[in-house]
Amino acid sequence: MVAETRTALAALREPLEAGLELDNSAPAFLGSLFLIRCARNLAAVLTLCEAGWAPEAQTLLRAMVEDMVTLAYISTGPDDLSKQWLSFENQRLPDRADVMAAFAGTPLPERTGKPKYERWTKLSFNAMAQRAEQAVPGLGDYLQYVYPILSDRAHGNTSASGIYIRAHADGSVEPLFRPSGSQVGITLCNAITASYTTADRALALGVELDLERLESAERRAFRACGLHYAIEPAG
Repeated sequence: MVAETRTALAALREPLEAGLELDNSAPAFLGSLFLIRCARNLAAVLTLCEAGWAPEAQTLLRAMVEDMVTLAYISTGPDDLSKQWLSFENQRLPDRADVMAAFAGTPLPERTGKPKYERWTKLSFNAMAQRAEQAVPGLGDYLQYVYPILSDRAHGNTSASGIYIRAHADGSVEPLFRPSGSQVGITLCNAITASYTTADRALALGVELDLERLESAERRAFRACGLHYAIEPAG
């Protein structure tokens, strides 16, 4: 599985190392941003998995899956949705003065009002995923199996506690704080799928890249994991 992931990563990096070819449009520019982020995240997931930190890699994998859904949704209305995403400014992010005051323990700068939570779109993640189905058939079924597990990893829910502690019959408790090789295969398999689908949607938005090696890596990864379903990106 590590070899397949390296193949996928090399395929993602190839157009980036050669220099991106874009048409002169907001969708292509946005697609390139997501492609670069995808390549970085896949490299980070691979690094963690090779060291045995698969559960920790799954928090990054969650980000990759969310990016996959976002880009798939944007590809349903690329011109308007790309401009909407690119023009969004997150008012919740603290500015430098706030950060420096917080670390220094000094009073925060006075503000007329605290910015409210905003999304770049009015849709929830699930609603975006539903609409993205028209661009990526099977996306909803895929998320049904994968996303709840990844959310448990990201939020530290109790259902994930078995990864961090093991209770023995004699009453002793073993803390599992060292790397383990378990879950590496399925983590990398899903990272390849997220990468392939993200790249496919970047291609649909106008980024020039060859999907053949990514598609082949995903197919072999699914076979190795014994999975019987796969996302089938639209042409």
